[in-house]
Parts: sequence; C-alpha cells; structure tokens
Amino acid sequence: MNPESNQNDTDTATDLAPEVNLPGLRRLQEVVSRYGGRLLPGRKGIYKNSVAGLTVAVASVPEGMAGGVLAGVNPIYGLYANIIGPLAGTLISSTQLMIIQNTSAVSLVAGQSLARVSPSEREGAMFLTVVLAGVIAAAFGFLRLGRLTKFVSHSVMTGFLAGVAVVLILSQLPTMAGYDVEGANRITQMVDLFRKLQNLRINSLIVGVLTLGIGIGVQRTRIGRFASLIAIAAPSLLVALLQLQGVEIVRDLGAIPRGLPVPQFPPLAGITDALSGAAAVALVLLVQGAGVSQSVPNPNGTARKASRDFVAQGVANIASGIFRGLPVGGSVSMTALNVLEGATHRWAAIASGLWLALVVIFVPGAVAHVAMPALGAVIILAGAHSINRDDIITVWHAGWPARVAAVTTFSAMMLLPIQLAVALGVVVSAILYLGESSSDVSIVELHKMSDGRIEEREPPRELRSNDVTVLDIYGHLFFAGARTLERLLPEPRRADNPLVILRLRGRGMLGATLVEVLTSYASKLDEVRGRLFLTGVSEKAQAELASVSKLHLSGPIRVFEATAIVGQSTCAAHEEAQAWLLEQNAPQDDIRAGSR
Repeated sequence: MNPESNQNDTDTATDLAPEVNLPGLRRLQEVVSRYGGRLLPGRKGIYKNSVAGLTVAVASVPEGMAGGVLAGVNPIYGLYANIIGPLAGTLISSTQLMIIQNTSAVSLVAGQSLARVSPSEREGAMFLTVVLAGVIAAAFGFLRLGRLTKFVSHSVMTGFLAGVAVVLILSQLPTMAGYDVEGANRITQMVDLFRKLQNLRINSLIVGVLTLGIGIGVQRTRIGRFASLIAIAAPSLLVALLQLQGVEIVRDLGAIPRGLPVPQFPPLAGITDALSGAAAVALVLLVQGAGVSQSVPNPNGTARKASRDFVAQGVANIASGIFRGLPVGGSVSMTALNVLEGATHRWAAIASGLWLALVVIFVPGAVAHVAMPALGAVIILAGAHSINRDDIITVWHAGWPARVAAVTTFSAMMLLPIQLAVALGVVVSAILYLGESSSDVSIVELHKMSDGRIEEREPPRELRSNDVTVLDIYGHLFFAGARTLERLLPEPRRADNPLVILRLRGRGMLGATLVEVLTSYASKLDEVRGRLFLTGVSEKAQAELASVSKLHLSGPIRVFEATAIVGQSTCAAHEEAQAWLLEQNAPQDDIRAGSR
C-alpha cells in the first residue's frame, strides 16, 4: 500500500477548510479540519472508500438477516444493527478500518441468553440487553480496561470460537429441515431432530441443500465475495417463482416495515434478568473487537487503543438497541472485506451504513421474501468457514494445559447456556494465567568471570559459608509465584555467615506475599549469622518494605535502590557484603586496633 496515497486520502484540511485569515475564524478552521478529516477522506478518497463501503453493505445484508435468525427475532433487526453500528461507532473507534456490525457470535449469545423469555416479550428484552451490553462495554472503555483482553488465553478463545462455529451449524439444521426441535442444549436438540425426522419438509431441505451448493461453488469464482448474497437470492427467487409449499420465508416471522425505525428506549422491566446476558454479550463483542483491532493497522500509522474501541462499540450498541437493532461489535469478516476492497479511511465504514439504509428504505420487500432455509444454509457455511484449523492444531500441540482449556470451553459451549460458557472460559483463562505465572519462576546464580563477563549458573541447593551468593529471578512474583520462589531459594541452615544478594530490578510493587517470603528468608539467614541484600529495588517497593514493622532494614535485610545504571546497586551490595565478611572473619585484636 502506498503511504503517499494514504496521506492524500486522510489529509482533508485543504479540501474541507481552506485557510482563512479573518479574525475569529481560525479556531473554527481547526475544528472543521479535525472533525472533517475524521468524517471524510477528501475528494480524492471519497469515491474509493464509498465503493468499498458499498461492497461491505451488500455483503452485510445476509449477515445481518442471519443474525436475526440466530437471535430468534425478525431478521430486519439485524439490518438495522448493520446500519446503526457503523454510523454510531466508527467516528469514535481508534481502529479506522474496523467495521462495527452484527456478528454471528454476539447474535448467538444474545439469543441464547433470552431462551426462556416468552415470544411476546422477546423483542423488548432483546433491545434492553443490547443497550445494557453497550453500557457495560462503554464503562469498560472509560475505566481503561482494554488491557484486560490480553488475559483471555488463546487456547480458551480457540475453544470458544470453535464452539460458536459448531453451535452455529447445529442451530440451523432444524431451519433447513423445516421443523422445530426441543432440548436443554445443542446435543439434546440434535437427538430430538433425528427423533422427528417424520416431520421433515422435503422442499425446505432441497432449498437448503441448493443454497449450500451455490454458496460453495460461487466462493471459488471471481465474485466469491458475493457468494452469500447470491446463495440466498437465487433459491429465494426460485421459491417465489415456483410457489413451493412448506418453505418458510422471512415475512412469516413478522412484518418487514419500510424505512428506518423511530428511536425508542426499550422497556426497563426485567432489567435484572437481562444483566447476565448483557454481560456475556459485552464480553464476547469486546474480545472479538480487540482481535480485529490487533489485526488491522491504521493506514495513517496512528496508534490503536483498545479502551477507546471499547467505548466505540459500547456507544454503537446503545444506539443499536434504541433503534431496534441487534448487538454489534468488530466484525472479522466485514473488516477483512473492507481492507480487501481498498478502504483507506473510516468513511468506508460510515458509507456501508448509509448504503444499507437505502436498501432498507427502498427495497424492504426483497428482504421479506428471503427463504429461511437459504438463510440457515448461509449460516452453516459461515460457521464452517470460521473454524480455524491452524489455530486448533497449534493449541493441541501446545501441551496439556492448552488442550484442557480449549476442550473445556468447547464442551461448555455445547452443554451450557452460552453466558455460563463465557464465564467458565474467563475463569479457565484466569486459572491458566495464575498457574503459568506461579510455575514459570526460576532463579539463577550470577558469577563474574575473569574477563568481566557475567555467567549464569545453576544456583546451589545450600548456601556456602562465608561466601556471597548473587541470585537473579525470572518470572512473575505474585502470591503463588512468591511461594514458588520460596521453595527455590538456597537453604541457609548448614552455612555460617552466608550472604545472599537478590536482584529485584524491574519489579514495581512486591506484594504482601513476597514481603512475607523475604522476611522469612532473612530470618533464616539471621539465625546462621547471615544477611540478605535486596538490590535494584524501586522507590515504591522500598517504601513498601520500609512500612513493614517486622523488617529490620539495617539488620538482616539491606536494601539498595535501583539506579539508571544496570547492575550498579548490585555491585554496591557486593562490595558491602565483602566488607562485612572481612569484618566478621577478622581476628578480634585487628578489629579493636582498627577501632582505635
């Protein structure tokens, strides 16, 4: 991609606000340039980004309608979401090319969280869930919690996404078969599906199979990006022309109104029940959005900020819920299509929402006649396409902890309500992180060689008498890691006058558990007339140690504050330790003579 062309697309100051030297208007020029540059790419880039937005809008029609099917509501609400999401969230997002739209994962989460809600109350509960999810996401952003996404392990996310893909596939088999099934989870529902094969509608199954064939075939052609749209349109047209019986269409689920919805805040009844589902929706959309942000750099080189993207997705969901739309988040597939089509500015995402609004305003009848088996088949294709075989193989070869995490999360998706599965995935990630942090702790002994270089050695199991042992630590020293360090430290019990220098450089705060471990170790050294020297200690950590009343920093523990020179505090501690040993081992007459 040519950096110069990106600069031309994003530089709009001269296009939108030519220089004005009149008094009082210079500030206005700055404001117009700043916000105009965020909204429009300038004359040279409007056409290119508008075309990219049109492609995204066309491709998002089946995506949005499929989201409505997954959520168990009118598919038109998925289109509303794909209009409002880009318009409300794009200007705030730090990731300029990210498309904020409805995704299969968030629709599935939202739909399953409302599984026990009666059909008459489902739509109101859905919109309330979307608004609450937006509030939660925005709150996460304002609290700058974007960094927390890094604590969701890759193995857990792989298991979750694989589970979502399989659930997508299984959820649409009854749609293709043309009859409803019952069951507490997807496994029992599949059992019920095969028990009721006598209810199979042949025409519905034929339409679904035809859609699968068209979708797979078109994907391998030059117009593969429109495969989903063609796969839905062709069988739906066939159903309308032949007037096939037993094939459900979108209109059967509810009326498709012309135009855009009037903003209306959803009813607050049942807000307590909706909170758990909203939290699950927020978590899924934020994790997905973070993944999109990490994979799509900004054309002008500006930094992406996860917390700001959280706020953008939160605002987009609040707006979507008020305008009767489904939940939205960073869409992996639509963002990839946006980049593929040559988008260089956030205007492409805004344009996609505007183009889709024209579709809803002028041709809602085309949406009403879409065949439901065709929609179900497209969802199945999307689910199969989203299974990342390479990620699954990588996780499987990463060891048993990664396997257990992925399999546990995947199984939870199959057997539990999705909000519980998401919560379990978070817990598994936390357990993995704490477990790895506590076990991945090691110490080495530092030895100065004759040529001045520092050699790392295996630390002794027991300390040497009248000797200085310099130790360095690798790994996190949280409460569990501190206990691991306690087991690894050399035993001072059989030594006499042992001195230990422990390097703590780069550790801002020590924590209560580590302070306790250091205190206990210093006491053991003191019992054999030894000392503990802590070097590279930060100012905060030094204050933390000084506030502990049972630590005697001038006795068994000596603290050396970190300096800008790496190793300087350790060298100072080593010199003091050697001097202390000489003093302890010198004859008493020499000591008295030295004092005189």
